[in-house]
Amino acid sequence: MTQFIQLHALVSYPPSNLNRDDLGRPKTAIMGGANRLRISSQSLKRAWRTSELFESALGEHKGIRTKRIGIEIKNALIAQGVEEKNAFEWAALMAACFGKVKTKKDKEGGEPLEIEQLAHIAPEEQRLIDALVTKLATEKRAPEEAELTLLRQKPKAVDIALFGRMLASSLKPGLQCGSRRPSRTCYHRTCGQSR
Repeated sequence: MTQFIQLHALVSYPPSNLNRDDLGRPKTAIMGGANRLRISSQSLKRAWRTSELFESALGEHKGIRTKRIGIEIKNALIAQGVEEKNAFEWAALMAACFGKVKTKKDKEGGEPLEIEQLAHIAPEEQRLIDALVTKLATEKRAPEEAELTLLRQKPKAVDIALFGRMLASSLKPGLQCGSRRPSRTCYHRTCGQSR
């Protein structure tokens, strides 16, 4: 049996710019023929993910969001005695499982081995990465294709189950989320301020 729980809430915020667009202006939506302020679902999810309540409730069942997974893998390989050239190549192969890897420093300040978008890494995926790093360092070899595909199994992290995971660089479909959060809009009319 499938069970749905639907929550509706009115939340009052003090005057503020809760959610900005790329130009720093408040995000808006037209509803009922009027311009209204809106808060994107991404903004709400981030606020929930970084809250103390969420952290204390989920503990070790919470994933991490990072672009630096390749850098962390390379550093772990070097710490276990792998040559820097091999560590860079092997880390790039492993990081590519989570997104498109930058191979050199870019204009925006991105480091080599960073992936181009934030990836959500579940705790069990991190344990698989750590185990593979140790295995590669011990056997002094590059990862095999079968080992790389094992890194991306269905994660069991609660936050990934709640919010889903999408990788824009992957052709495979992302993980569907167990909760839906549409963008929120205020209930009163608003107009943008001009300077």
